Amino acid sequence: MLNTYLFKPAALLFFLLVANITFGQTAYKVKDIPDPKNNGGGYVSDPDSILGSSAVSGLNNTIAQFERETNVQVAVVIINDFDHDKEDFDFAYELFNTWGIGQKTSNNGLLLFISKDRRKYRFITGTGTEGVLPDVKLKHIAEQNLLPAFRQNDFSTGITNTINAIGVIILNPEHKSELNQFFTQHESNSSLENFWLPTGIILLAFFGVFKIVNRQAKNGLNLKGFDKNKNSYDTTIAKGCGVVFFIVFVSIFIFVFTDAFELFEKIKLAHIPYILFTILAIALFFRYLFYLSTLRKAHQDDKNFFDAVVAFHKKNWWLILFSPIILIAIILHLIKRVKTIDRFKPILDSKKKPMIRVDRDINTEGKPFLTAGQRKEEVVLAYDYDIWESADHNEHIIKAWPAEEYNSYTECPGCAFRTYKLNERVTVKQATYSHEGQAKLINECGFCKKTEFIKWITLAMLVESSSSSSSSSSSSSSSSSSSRSSWGGGSSSGGGSGGSW
Repeated sequence: MLNTYLFKPAALLFFLLVANITFGQTAYKVKDIPDPKNNGGGYVSDPDSILGSSAVSGLNNTIAQFERETNVQVAVVIINDFDHDKEDFDFAYELFNTWGIGQKTSNNGLLLFISKDRRKYRFITGTGTEGVLPDVKLKHIAEQNLLPAFRQNDFSTGITNTINAIGVIILNPEHKSELNQFFTQHESNSSLENFWLPTGIILLAFFGVFKIVNRQAKNGLNLKGFDKNKNSYDTTIAKGCGVVFFIVFVSIFIFVFTDAFELFEKIKLAHIPYILFTILAIALFFRYLFYLSTLRKAHQDDKNFFDAVVAFHKKNWWLILFSPIILIAIILHLIKRVKTIDRFKPILDSKKKPMIRVDRDINTEGKPFLTAGQRKEEVVLAYDYDIWESADHNEHIIKAWPAEEYNSYTECPGCAFRTYKLNERVTVKQATYSHEGQAKLINECGFCKKTEFIKWITLAMLVESSSSSSSSSSSSSSSSSSSRSSWGGGSSSGGGSGGSW
């Protein structure tokens, strides 16, 4: 009786254990199978670790050679079980098209799908590989190489022998040239179609845009009124160019000392219009800034400058369609203009009548209202002075506004004007490759020339830059076994063969 009570729980436990082992294995859906391109850039997906790591590495190297020499992409997927609602053909066909195995322009992909528990294998081919690897040929390869090893549960050997047999065919000089011809022909035809028309349109469009902007720059400006001290937009251009050159320098450094040259392999003719548009859009942005710089130099009067920029924006708002980053500059300028609303609002004189603001484009020196010290403050960009005069010319009011270099100066202890620059370094003796140099650190007023000596500074000798003789030969060896980091976007029409063992 006791044995009966003990046997039933033990039998139930054994049944549950067997059921857990039998039914606990993953039945993969297509979306659940790990894409090797997202996990190191290989070609073999073995989520259940059926193959050894050395076998997977060897397969990846072999298939990478196929792609380098023929542009054919081969994927190998081996799992225990898959979706019970699908047949092996339907599952493999969906997986092929989901990943996009093979090049998009030639559909030269091949998938070998294996389910260990279902004892099923399936080849799926793209239309570009069907001529070299027809269904009958794949069936024969499987019967000679795949199935004998699989019946011995030697999956690594079976897959390796099969891939090697496929390699003998596609690397055959006749077949290899056929595959390459098929790939390059489709690639070139498709790429040329996607290259010439958009490239031509972009070039013509930007040619017209630059023509319009240049014409306005010639006709719309009074070059005689240039003020070389009004250089805020020149500074912006200089900083922008500096950023661009820094990015270019860093990019060149990365390309030279890393394997980033592989990125060029992904650039196709169809990408050139996008690259060209980006470059021309950046060039247009700097041309826009240069135009604003020209406006700034043409107008000593800030209000006239703001009005000229607003007029330009109203007339040429469409430039943001060709260079969207211009919108950022427009918004920043709008914010700056809003802050000046109170500045340009007419002031009332003693008779409560609006005063007239003196146009500084006409009266550049601000005479007879500004003193020489105030004018110097304007020249060094410490202050901008607005001069308001009554209609009867009997009253005037001067308003000071901080300018671009306001924080670079302080009030001079001698003349009381904000033209005193602190910690200015003046070179006395230039440094050379054989001798140190010398400079003095001083505080100096740009108006009254009051000078305060602080200390002497030693300038380090100049050092000749030594050219680097190191090479990046190691990168070439590492790239020989590398693969492309993504599938090419190919598809299948259902070709291939399959079976069981």
